[in-house]
Parts: sequence; structure tokens; C-alpha cells
Amino acid sequence: MLPKLPKVLMRILVSLVIIAWSIVALPAAENHSNKIDVIIANTLKRERQQMPKPISDEKFIRRAYIDIVGRIPTYDEGQSFTNRKELINKLLDSRGYTENMFNFWADLLRIKKRLSNNVNGANYIFWIKDQIADNASYDVMVKRLLTSSGSIWENPEVGYFLRDEGMLLDNVSNTFQAFAGMDISCAQCHDHPFDDWSQLEYYNLTAFFGQIDTRNRNGKNPEFKRIKDEATEIDKGKGKGTINKVNQFIRYGYQYNVADNNKKFLKLPHDYQYKDGKPNEQVRAKTVLGKHVREHKNRTDLRNNFAEWLVADTHPFFAANIVNRLWDRTFGFPLIDGLNNITTSDELKKSKNDELLRYLTTVIKSVSYNTKEFNKILFNTRFYQSQADAEGKFRGPALRRMTAAQFWDSLVTLQVGDPDQWQPPRYEEDYLKVFSDISQINAPEAIKKLDEYNGLNKKYYNNAPKLGSLLAVRSSHIFDNSKNTNFLIEFGRSDRELIQNGDEDGNITQILVLMNSPLASTLGSKISFAMKKAQSAPKEKSLEILFYSFLGRTPTTEEKEALGEADLYDVVWVLLNSHEMKLIT
Repeated sequence: MLPKLPKVLMRILVSLVIIAWSIVALPAAENHSNKIDVIIANTLKRERQQMPKPISDEKFIRRAYIDIVGRIPTYDEGQSFTNRKELINKLLDSRGYTENMFNFWADLLRIKKRLSNNVNGANYIFWIKDQIADNASYDVMVKRLLTSSGSIWENPEVGYFLRDEGMLLDNVSNTFQAFAGMDISCAQCHDHPFDDWSQLEYYNLTAFFGQIDTRNRNGKNPEFKRIKDEATEIDKGKGKGTINKVNQFIRYGYQYNVADNNKKFLKLPHDYQYKDGKPNEQVRAKTVLGKHVREHKNRTDLRNNFAEWLVADTHPFFAANIVNRLWDRTFGFPLIDGLNNITTSDELKKSKNDELLRYLTTVIKSVSYNTKEFNKILFNTRFYQSQADAEGKFRGPALRRMTAAQFWDSLVTLQVGDPDQWQPPRYEEDYLKVFSDISQINAPEAIKKLDEYNGLNKKYYNNAPKLGSLLAVRSSHIFDNSKNTNFLIEFGRSDRELIQNGDEDGNITQILVLMNSPLASTLGSKISFAMKKAQSAPKEKSLEILFYSFLGRTPTTEEKEALGEADLYDVVWVLLNSHEMKLIT
């Protein structure tokens, strides 16, 4: 038994236990959010400024929906609000978060439905979405992208290399830009004119991937020759283009994959002009930044060694890069100017807030590169929940326009209510069945399987809802060769040829699209979700519902007086074309 303690001492011990429990119970995420606010407050204090004022619940709800799930809230979603932490958690755990974050990764990795002329990117797209939904660690995901081998049907992550199929030097440039924020592309052809990169160093880095093959050459695969010979014999008798279809079947299913060929070496270009190497000289793999990694004589695990070096704590830019990108995505301004052009010349000291950047890099490491957890920390800061500022720069989140994807997904929300109720069918297993062991397939069977493959691709948008003549589906489901793509490109979505090259700038064409296209008439029709909600309510309530559906707020007295007698369709047209509709305030 414990000795009987005096009441005073007992009270002290109980108090200490409660205090200790409170400290332990306080979530680490909340501690990080508070620390971020303290750093920003101290920064502003040194500049004789105060923290921006908090925003209302109405503004917070709309901002959180746009930033976390990529769309405006419905009227009912706004009315069901309870508290901010609960809403953040709910949105982060939703399908909408996955679809919205996919747009971020698609812009960063330049993901398209057709990765190259003959490579279908569907499985790669599904894989990326699964990584987000499964909350995969960012560093693990990057390592898988850089080290995986095989076909895109079996290992979808090889889509990262097949996106730049046949362009190894460009792929390495994109790798550094995406995962380290460094633009070293100039060093492909000559020593970098503004940074410390030499052309030889560029080739040293590329040599970690110099052994990669991305094609099964026809002459090296006897099964390709066998099935083509069969097709040629069939054509001799019937002349129905069997060989052409068989060639397509091989290209789509078997010709493109990622494999390491240890007999393959990278060489300097034939016109190499510097004294540190000779034209056509074999290049050894060697890193430059952080803890150096050099190629072993047996050349094994080259890609794995590179990936481990890139994501290591000793790499000066890996963590800082993803922190910079996620901060910019959340607050509308980067911590380091030039998201894709960090230089080696001690760039971290040139950040807008060096102390904050360094703290955030420790945070993302402490949460094991869990980007959802990191985003939660940012969304729970007082700073995020503060009034927007026209310039950002720590006087508040930047007042900014929605991205093209956010604007489109908001229009879809107005049309159908829940933009995530429709999901495209997934055919990973079906693709694998089509492209089974080629040694067991003859030419006629190949043609049948080619038809099956084409049929699967056509089924992608089956049963998708409509917004007039356009598909009322998430922007994350819209890729090449769709009329919706034109809308997204017009409003600034990245063409995904370059890394994150989208914009939120306005132009005259955008104004004309909204004023004169069928969008207004469709959203103002009896079949749109927002309009049906407004029409089902009493007249005095319908205006409030439409205002909240489009702008996330109730109308002012002046607005009620101006629009109180207007036809609801006209109200929709006014709200759709308002400046406020497109802003994240």
C-alpha cells in the first residue's frame, strides 16, 4: 500500500498529474500549428505589424472546402457546420480530398491519360490516387517512382519514367525540378550560366539512370516476331490489315516497360567541349549535393542509391521543396520564390521567413512525410483562418482566384450537388487479362484482345452526369481529348507538359465564356442541384440559398433590394459572373 500523504501534498501531486496528462494529450499537430502561429506573430512583431484578424465561420467554411476538397460547399453542407477542427478532419478524410490532391500531383508529375504516344496512363493515374487515399508517405512514394520496373499494367508507378519515354536527360531534369525544386535543365547542353552546375555534373547525375531501357525492341523478343509472322501469313491470304492491328496490340501492351540493363552506359555527348571530360566518354554516376553517392564497380542498385540519397535528411532541398510547394498551395505564396528554381547558392537564407521554413522542414520529417497530416497542421493554424491579404507575405493568406480545377469542380457541385458521387470505372485487372502472357496468344486472339482493350477505354465516361454538352465530372477525371479540357486550359490549368505551369490570371475569353456560354442557362435550369434547392424553398429563402450556393454567404440588404424581384435564372447569371464567385477570400 502507498503511504498516506498529507492533503496538500496530494493536491499538488494530482495537479502535476493533470498538467502532465494535458501536455501529453495535446496533439502534436496542434502543437505544430501553434508554433507556426508564434513564428509568424514574432515575424510580424519585428515588422511592427499585428497578426491578421480571424475570418467568420462563413468565410472559413468556403475557404476550407475550396482548399481541401477543391470546390465550394453546398447550402446544406454550410448549414451542417459545427466547428472548424471537425470540418477540417471531415474534409481531409473525404473522397474530395483525394481528387483535389490528385490535381496537385498531376501538375507536379505532368500526368496525362496518354503518357506518350503509345503508353496508356490509366493505371498510373489510379495508382497515384490510391497513394493519396492510402495516405502514403511522400518520401516512400518518390522512391517507388524512381526505382520501380516492369510494365505499366503490372507496376503502374513506372508511368513516371514512361511519361518521358526516350528522353532520359529530360526525365532527370524533371526529377530534380519536381522533387528538389531545382531547375538544372540548362546544364544538359552546357555549364549552367547562373548556378554552380556543370554539364559533367548533370551527366554524373543522369548516369544513375543511364542503364534504363524503356522499350522491348522487336528484334530482341522472339514472341513479337512469332505473332507478327502469323499476322503476315494471314494477310497474304485475306489482306485485311491483320499485321497493323497486331502491331498496335504489341505497342500498347508489351513494347513499353522499364528495365535495368547493366550492359548499357551513359556517355558524354559527341560535341562535349569542356576539359573535365572527352566526347563520347563513358560517365560514372556521382551526386553533388548532401552526402555524396558514387557508383560502385558492379553498378547494382544505381536507382535505389539515387533515391535513398534524394530523400535522405542530409539532402538540403528535398524536404524544403515539398514544404514550399504545400505552403504555396495552402496560402497562395511560396516561402522561397520560384517554386521550380531553387539555386545551390544558399537559397534557404533568401526565403521570406527562414525560421518558419526550417521549422516546417522538421515538422514534415517528424510526421514521416505524411502530407495529409502536414496539411492538417497548416489548416489548423490561426494564420490560415485569418483574413486574406491582397499580397500575402504573412499579412494573411493571399487573396487569390480559384484554380481552373477548383472553379470547374465548383460548377459541377452547383449542377449535381456531390461531385464525387460519380467515379470512373477501374479496369486494372481487365487490362492485365487483355495483356496476359504473349507466348500464349496467337494473331487472331491478339486482334480480339485489341478490341477488348479499346472497349475498356471507351467505357471510362459511361453513365457520367452532364452539364449541358459537357461532362459534369471532377476535373481530376478529365484528361486529353475532352471538350471539358478546353474549359480547364482556358481558365489556366497546366497543360502538363511543364511542371506546375498553370495560372490564375484572368482574360477576356474567360469573361465571354461565362457570359455567353450555355453554362449559365444550365446552372439556372430546373435540373441543376442549386436551382432545385432554391425553387423548393419559400420565395424569401430562395435568394439566400442561391447566394450561399455560389458565394458561401447570405445576401446583403442592398443585394436583396436589387435582386429581390428578379427571376432566379437572372440571379444565377449575376452570381456566376461575379468577381467574388471566382475568389478564395
